[in-house]
Amino acid sequence: MSVPTHPLVLTVDQMRGADRGAVETLGVPSLLLMENAGRGVAELVVSRGAPGWVAVVCGAGANGGDGFVIARHLARRGVDARVLLCAPRARVAGDAAIMLGALERAGGGVEDGSAWDEARWRLALSGARVVVDAIFGIGLRDDVTGAPAAALAAMNAASADKIAVDVPSGLDAETGRVRGVAFRADVTATMGARKLGLVLDADAPVGALEVIDLGVPIVPAADAGLLARWLDGGVIRAGLPRRGATAHKGTAGHLLVIAGSAGKTGAAVLAGRAALRGGVGLVTVASTAAGQAALDAKVVEIMTERYTDTDDADARETANKLAALAGKVRAVAIGPGIPTGPGMRAVVRDLVARLTVPMVVDADALNMMGSDVGRVLSNVAGPRILTPHPAEMGRLVGKSTAEVQEDRLGVARALATRTRSVVVLKGARTLVAAPDGTVFVNPTACGALGTAGSGDVLTGLIGGLVAQGMTPLAAACAGVFIHGAAGERVAARVGSGLTSGDLPDAIADVIQTGL
Repeated sequence: MSVPTHPLVLTVDQMRGADRGAVETLGVPSLLLMENAGRGVAELVVSRGAPGWVAVVCGAGANGGDGFVIARHLARRGVDARVLLCAPRARVAGDAAIMLGALERAGGGVEDGSAWDEARWRLALSGARVVVDAIFGIGLRDDVTGAPAAALAAMNAASADKIAVDVPSGLDAETGRVRGVAFRADVTATMGARKLGLVLDADAPVGALEVIDLGVPIVPAADAGLLARWLDGGVIRAGLPRRGATAHKGTAGHLLVIAGSAGKTGAAVLAGRAALRGGVGLVTVASTAAGQAALDAKVVEIMTERYTDTDDADARETANKLAALAGKVRAVAIGPGIPTGPGMRAVVRDLVARLTVPMVVDADALNMMGSDVGRVLSNVAGPRILTPHPAEMGRLVGKSTAEVQEDRLGVARALATRTRSVVVLKGARTLVAAPDGTVFVNPTACGALGTAGSGDVLTGLIGGLVAQGMTPLAAACAGVFIHGAAGERVAARVGSGLTSGDLPDAIADVIQTGL
């Protein structure tokens, strides 16, 4: 039985290579791939309800070829499908030309709108209940101009269900950036596998994303380079720890959370509660003396320790005390709300390098490593999970927040491979980068999670999953997925009124009732 894996997210070259492999290695004709693609989209159109008449707007290339197949299959099902060309008919070539011929021989017609302005396109689309965008495919590199731009503007203005074929026309399939003007899809029916440009930017005009089965396995070439994957709830659930009937708190793992100081103990509480709600058996929070006193007044199930009597820390004494505590647990999480003085800075760097147990490194602990992160992690004794938000990532890699956001995948992948750590770059569509360069994209884009303490919850949840025996990479992937699902569940009830204190209970609910 095959082991379930997270679905692929491919670059343009990787998708082309997979198509080429299907043709050259498996012997599947390219026309059959186009036929399967078009039939799949036609089935999607029909499944969305009685469509009225359908406008299929086609270009001259392979994406247009898919459109011709869509129109033929819709007509076969009794749907009134009208094909509108935004490129001269004479430019239709290759497989697309063969499919255009098949459409015409089956009784379908096409109307050439390659010379129309936007007003004429609006008139042509008036009354359509569905608009199918089959103008450009994955290869778009230039800004959209001329008749395609006029067509897209009119398509976006239409009062119709909008379905994009493979990639919304005008959207860069690699980056998700709009090239001049882009189709604003309600649904994108992408072929074979998700494309990077469809998933990296949560604001991309993709709508709901449906993957169309091409009838062949999608296998990138051996030299396709580093891969990305889309986190899948079923795969996550299959890998979660399970407690047997004889389990007890000791067998369920013990997490040490080094967090909190005067005025910042809320971060420690959130991390500890999230770990417990994620299933760990024991949590100890180590804090300053003032932090411990405040924590003891707040917590019930969480144990506390103190590592310093002052606002900062004696580097050697504190590091040794915390190392002794770490020797009794299965995982450590460090950073939320800790003091930021020079003594604690030395402690963080010492522990990150020295401890043999897996560590989740977050918040001020990341800032204390800063651009020295490569040197600090150059010879670590155990696995590390770094969980920066974009500004913290910028401090680690010497870039501005804007520069990090411009290339989130590249930046996360580079830091993970350079430090041999798991890197969680937080944000809409959080990324988890593995030391081998594989990147996992989390589906969640929940604005309500942008609230104080949300990251502390994620730190505790990941740390708790590691303490229960999950590998650092699996725990990071599961943690971001469950955290996102919990945020969506709470936001469905309270909207932007979500607070981080809502999340631990929602995490338990998500794990219990399904991902």
